[in-house]
Amino acid sequence: MFRFRFGTRLATVGTGAAFLVGCHSVEPPAPLRPPVKQVAAIYPGIAAPASSGLVSPASGVVQADGSGIQQAAADDAHPAESTIDLDVALRLAGVENPTINLAREVVREALAEQLAARALLLPSVNIGGNFRQHRGALLASPGYIRNVDLQSLYLGAGSGVLGTGTPAIPGVRLFAHLGDAAYEPLAARQRVNVRQGESQAVQNGLLLEVATGYLGLVGAEVRRDILRRGEADLAEITRLTAVNAKAGQGRHADANRTEANLDLIHTDMQRAEEEIAVANARLCRLLNLDPSNRLRTPGGSVQPLRLIPEDSEAEGLVTEALRSRPEIFARSAAIAEAQTRVRQERVRPWLPTVSVGYSYGGFGGGSNLAPTEFGPLSGRSELDVIAVWSFQNLGVGNQARVRAANSGVGTAIAGYDLIANQIRREVAEALADAQAAATQIKTVESSLAPAEEGFKLEMERIKQGQGRPIEVLDSFRQLLESRQEMLRAVIAFDIAQFRLFVAVGSNPLAGPPAPAAIQP
Repeated sequence: MFRFRFGTRLATVGTGAAFLVGCHSVEPPAPLRPPVKQVAAIYPGIAAPASSGLVSPASGVVQADGSGIQQAAADDAHPAESTIDLDVALRLAGVENPTINLAREVVREALAEQLAARALLLPSVNIGGNFRQHRGALLASPGYIRNVDLQSLYLGAGSGVLGTGTPAIPGVRLFAHLGDAAYEPLAARQRVNVRQGESQAVQNGLLLEVATGYLGLVGAEVRRDILRRGEADLAEITRLTAVNAKAGQGRHADANRTEANLDLIHTDMQRAEEEIAVANARLCRLLNLDPSNRLRTPGGSVQPLRLIPEDSEAEGLVTEALRSRPEIFARSAAIAEAQTRVRQERVRPWLPTVSVGYSYGGFGGGSNLAPTEFGPLSGRSELDVIAVWSFQNLGVGNQARVRAANSGVGTAIAGYDLIANQIRREVAEALADAQAAATQIKTVESSLAPAEEGFKLEMERIKQGQGRPIEVLDSFRQLLESRQEMLRAVIAFDIAQFRLFVAVGSNPLAGPPAPAAIQP
């Protein structure tokens, strides 16, 4: 009866302790938000809005704090329209973006692995107890059978204490291979560097896509504005042509021709609206926003943005890129990690796996063959130290592990070379595109001013009755095409500049140098 009551009480105490210690509810930690860097606007050609956030005509200011873009009204059936500049777009790209957050979580996982590697030489602590009860036949060490009723109890540091044996679970235990304990923290630190470099590269790439998408939206909107301006000019030409035709001072065919050109402008306007919608959807996707949001730029004149002079030496830019790009940092860390793995495998057979266990607690019991069936608990301690040197498969297994680690070094070096070649190509291509776009800007700029002046003089001459309105049509088409060509050249130049800026290892959120003010 005593044994049954004691076992029942012990089970009750253990169950209650489990509920008190390990079964309480834990509040989940608050989600970590990536930091938002404050930067100056880096696209001066677009006038910044009055607020640093997103401005909605119906709902006021929406701050760029990762909360998204507010709708104009809950019952509004139309999508919200918000003004966004490049500064806000870049900052929104770094807040609650799943692509960047995924890369950051990989870094956090590597940091957790590094912490675990640094703790390899820290012992584990186990507190517990065990109760044993035996009834019936028992083989004694001399070889004869005895009928024994015995029981024992152990409480303290460790568990699994039976008779004279050492605890199955020591109270304080250290179990580790000394080579792993020495080299795993070094390898884990390099792995963190790899993940951090890759995370920064992902962020830079996404910010480049955001800048490109924003400039695409700018180009589509400005092209629509150019077409609207051209539509107004052509509508005036069409009106004058129709008036002259009715007055008998011109041909009806000329009026029909201007009407046909006006219809073409309307078609181009529809295509421009489609381009704006596509650019808006792409930018919303990059910013992880609801595609129903209608984004628009602040408007204004578009200027070439010179982040890096296009006449810079390619060799110097490549050298800077190979020194600053996060991909190079990541690949270099990968090589260092692989080299650490080689050293780790080389020393593995020469360093032992160490097991150190220490237990202390109260132990008591008895049997029908002892003076008492259950004596009082007395102090008991064990210290066990074990060291084992392992030569896997007579050392051939260790040699295979070394060769596998060496191949990892070769793979890491090849990855470094691939990234280096890719960086050289990206820098060269971005620099060539920037140079070509700059040349195109100068070429179009030299023809745009004469086209503006020629169209202005032609319109004044026609309004003074010194010719037929149809004669202005060629000047108008030349001017309209020159304006659009200038827009394409400036947008291409700005995109190439951002590509070059990121290609040399710069982060768009860090802020570029002051750009040159070049008016198209």
